[in-house]
Amino acid sequence: MDIVLVGAGRMGREISLRLAEEGHDITVVDSDEHCLEQIANSVDVMTLEGNGADYSVLSEAGVSEADLLIAVTNQDAVNMLCCLTGKKLGVKNTVARVRTMEYFQQMVFLKDELGLSLVLNPEQAAAAEISRILRFPSAAKVDSFAKGRAEMVEHTVEEGCPLCGLRLDRLRGKTTGGILIAVVERGERVLIPRGDFVLQAGDVIHVVGAPSAISAFFKSIGSYKRSVKHVMLLGGGRISLYLGSYLIGAGIKVKIIERSAEHCDTIKEILPKAEVLLGDGTDPSVLIEEGIRNTDAFVALTGSDQDNIITSMFAQREGVGKVVVKVNEDAFRIMAGLQKLDSFVLPKNAAAEIVVSYVRAMQHSINTVGIESLHDIAYGKAEVLEFSINGDAPNLGVPIKDLDIRRDTLIAAIIRDNQCIIPGGADTMEKHDTVIAVTTKFGMKGFADIFEG
Repeated sequence: MDIVLVGAGRMGREISLRLAEEGHDITVVDSDEHCLEQIANSVDVMTLEGNGADYSVLSEAGVSEADLLIAVTNQDAVNMLCCLTGKKLGVKNTVARVRTMEYFQQMVFLKDELGLSLVLNPEQAAAAEISRILRFPSAAKVDSFAKGRAEMVEHTVEEGCPLCGLRLDRLRGKTTGGILIAVVERGERVLIPRGDFVLQAGDVIHVVGAPSAISAFFKSIGSYKRSVKHVMLLGGGRISLYLGSYLIGAGIKVKIIERSAEHCDTIKEILPKAEVLLGDGTDPSVLIEEGIRNTDAFVALTGSDQDNIITSMFAQREGVGKVVVKVNEDAFRIMAGLQKLDSFVLPKNAAAEIVVSYVRAMQHSINTVGIESLHDIAYGKAEVLEFSINGDAPNLGVPIKDLDIRRDTLIAAIIRDNQCIIPGGADTMEKHDTVIAVTTKFGMKGFADIFEG
């Protein structure tokens, strides 16, 4: 596909990298020559210097012949204007990054008026991801499928855990059932395990099941952490506002520490039920005074990766049961991983997954079974795909044991009549099912791709 992407910042680089890896032809537009030079040195794309909202610049970028226009600058109004101008030039599909809460709340109206195909809000997506993690404190990462009917959680097998030395075909006897270990990370390797696979301490496992089954699984292996009731948020930016709204709606008490007095007033207006404190949350004495030792979870959401990592390490040392760290750069996540900080959230990755999922769906006609959602796991070395079988599809009604499914792919769950089924060899996939597949084969664009040939 021919794609024009306006905005060569952190978000633009990540999206262009993902799309270029999938073989798309991309032209990146930005007025900052240095940003364009950085992206051109790391990604196979064409670049054009200029204002992406300018009619002549978009014309020169070839928007009229493009399949998709994506606008991800730091200014919502510019992104919406880019898409509106692109529609006038003839592009059929447009994606706009919209971060401001006021705009985002009006998106049903604005989407129709501006002809937007997709509205991208990285901060809202990151907040939703964090709220899922806080629902499962025992997990390092949580991805949700089929409107929450199935979850995939990431968990590290500790020394002495009942899973150590266990063959997967004997898992049901050790746990309550209803779950599947779909992926195992062992060192640098990412494996789709079979029944004879033996788990070891240090393995990072990715477990699929209904939310209730996953809670029961953690209890059965002695790794269950009690529900989060009090959360401390460091930093009062957009992610904090979205996350605070989610948590308060779920009956969780929220305390936000923000160093700007003016912004504290804004937070109080938007989240009147939150406890908002003016102070420097990077000062250990402030965190102790505000009760970090008595909070169930600590979420670091400042604009500084370094501050987030250091304060999270302190929170962990002070005994906080669940710590979540927001970082903007993968390099910091990799370095911080050595300090046993298990839950990291990268807004740019969440946004890139949404865009890649949308682009893959665009490549299929309406009569095929395309991808409903896509999630990267294992540091981007595997993907989890959600398919909704609403039409004709290959191999329906055939027992899974008789199907020629790719060896690098696993059918992890089937959602039928609101129930999450962990499939066995005799189970079948049927019309109207939602199918969750895990694969180390990148670039799958439809349901048929999970089969050999």
